[in-house]
Amino acid sequence: MSHMRTTTLLTTIGLGVGLALALSGCTGGDGDAVTPTPSTSTTARATATPTPSGSATPGPTPGAGASNTTTTPATAAGKVPATCKDVVTPGRFDFTDVMPLNDPAVVGGMEIPRTALTPAGRSDGQRLYCVWRDPRADVSNLTVLVEDVVPSRATEALRGLSGFDCSTVDDGFRCQQVRQNQQYPVIDGDTYFTRGGIGIHIHQSNVPTDGLLDDVVGNVFR
Repeated sequence: MSHMRTTTLLTTIGLGVGLALALSGCTGGDGDAVTPTPSTSTTARATATPTPSGSATPGPTPGAGASNTTTTPATAAGKVPATCKDVVTPGRFDFTDVMPLNDPAVVGGMEIPRTALTPAGRSDGQRLYCVWRDPRADVSNLTVLVEDVVPSRATEALRGLSGFDCSTVDDGFRCQQVRQNQQYPVIDGDTYFTRGGIGIHIHQSNVPTDGLLDDVVGNVFR
């Protein structure tokens, strides 16, 4: 499918992009971003019924979206959610309505891609990988990976990232990078967050969000 047709589809759906990527904020308007390698969860929990397709239109420059969620208490224990429907609050983000979740045409038979947190993963831990993508679109997609990690190794892995903006937020450690997609005129981004024994990776391509990391953290650390 040509990029022109994809752009027409995305414009028709229209997620109201004011910025190229209003990345997910974490306590104070910090963001997240991504371009996924189609994949599926290693557990049977990462399944969901696809919803009507669609995606967001490209925008000019990346910007951090302000968060309107409450800071997650530091005492909350993190846990890998049971299903992808438990990762993002229902009805809060447009992409969950316009892009199918874990569509077999996208994730069927694929393995979870490696991330900066992969070396820190626990061999006996849980992993949940969620992919929102219209199989008809060339690039627009969003993925979330939540996994059990060894805390010291996870922080060390993120501190070793090059080209990322890293800081301590919400009693955890977050690293983010936004960049121009190498093939299409859209913005990609990756956001990593780790706290305690939990690691989170959010990847976005041409899908702006506001407060997504806050929302994921709030659902993971209850």
